[in-house]
Amino acid sequence: MTIDTEHLWEKLYPAAWKLARSADPIHDRIGEAFRAIRDLKGEEFGPEERLIYNEITARMTKAGPVVENGAVKTGAVANTLADMPEGEACEIAESIFELFVQVAELHFKN
Repeated sequence: MTIDTEHLWEKLYPAAWKLARSADPIHDRIGEAFRAIRDLKGEEFGPEERLIYNEITARMTKAGPVVENGAVKTGAVANTLADMPEGEACEIAESIFELFVQVAELHFKN
């Protein structure tokens, strides 16, 4: 399978930008960064990057959505971020940036 590094770069660059250039609290920054990449699929990455991406996705959605009367009241990401310790948010920010760097290396090597 060929990895479309151009597509991955286009998604991850804004995510890294949001992490690095915003003065917002870390929870807001990782929420915005994740919104930039959440439509990607693990299979779009190489094996090493896939592990990082899948871990980020699992950690950002682990609390699941809040559902009332059959309707989603709070999405999984917002619900997860609401109770996430700052240390974990910083770890996720580092993982998103690490993923960005790995994809950038692949993208600019080609």
